Amino acid sequence: MNNNTLNINTVGILGGGQLCQMLSEYLTSQNKKVYFIDPSKNPPAKFTNAIHIKKSYDDAESLKFLSEKCDVITYEFENIPIKSLEKIEKKINIFPSSYILSISQNRLNEKTNFIKSGIKTPKFISFSKNEELKESIKQSKMNFPLIIKTNTMGYDGKGQFKLENPNEIIKTFNYLPDNTKFIIEEKINFKKEISVIIGKDIHGNIANFEPIENIHKNGILDISIFPARVSNDIKKNAIKLSTKFIEQIELIGIIAIEMFVDKNENILFNEIAPRPHNSGHLTIESHSLSQFGMLGKIISGEKINKPVSNKTALMKNLLGDFFMKKNSNDILNEISSKQNHFVKLYNKEEIKLGRKMGHITILTDDIETSLVNINNLIN
Repeated sequence: MNNNTLNINTVGILGGGQLCQMLSEYLTSQNKKVYFIDPSKNPPAKFTNAIHIKKSYDDAESLKFLSEKCDVITYEFENIPIKSLEKIEKKINIFPSSYILSISQNRLNEKTNFIKSGIKTPKFISFSKNEELKESIKQSKMNFPLIIKTNTMGYDGKGQFKLENPNEIIKTFNYLPDNTKFIIEEKINFKKEISVIIGKDIHGNIANFEPIENIHKNGILDISIFPARVSNDIKKNAIKLSTKFIEQIELIGIIAIEMFVDKNENILFNEIAPRPHNSGHLTIESHSLSQFGMLGKIISGEKINKPVSNKTALMKNLLGDFFMKKNSNDILNEISSKQNHFVKLYNKEEIKLGRKMGHITILTDDIETSLVNINNLIN
């Protein structure tokens, strides 16, 4: 760890999407100078006080500039080239580390590290296309339905292929990309999907948000609910396992851990994101410190405490599909006018189906009614 950790005035961020946007909003509010690298022309973070470097993530000059001008570096998504980080990590602190990013970039690596930490996962095997799919599944003794996932470059349901029964094996095999490695795992018939966002600072303090409940639609997060509607025992165990895991990987920074709760109340880790997470956006309005504030404090060398909340909240993602409606602006204006309703738009130029364009957070004492109302307006 470099000696400049406690004197952080300038932060570099790789990636300029909505996570960088919201992190930059926090950091600049704390009088930090922020540079970010993003190859696109007008990424969401450009609409903040952060300074945009329009270059690729492996551009040597830009990386050199960040390592010289900044006191610390972080990143906002997983698909940053590891070599880019390893090149500059000898000169400057990167939180979370490139090692932790490498774990999150590979599903097999994730699963292996969960097991190493003594944490359960769905049953799985590794697989490559030069193997015989039917025989691999037979030998694994896994039960259908199954999900085949690419080891790398998978998010929001991408890189996943479902196998409902043995009759679909041949057809699915032909769809799989060549020269690619996969994992095959049992599809969990879970009661709930939850996430724990947890952080650790350079002083050794660990702090977490209570578990958040997540509801997906077509492989993309649709709704998050705080606090998760699970038992206190599940909450305590989820936090205990998350703490165990981050100590095993020696985290400095924040990480979101997605997990399943099965019908027998077992917790199974699914995947990690070593950065702010979509499910944690509601912490901006519902907590004393948001997930962006927690990461901001950690990379600034400050001590963290457990964020406090006495509110229940839900978040609804706004996808490109919604903005293709003729009356989308009217609907958003109606929502914005309601008490304890907060609309956040990411200022993305191109509207695409399934693309996250913004989110709505609602502070409410009646989750069920609020769910029905917001789904009627947005879906």
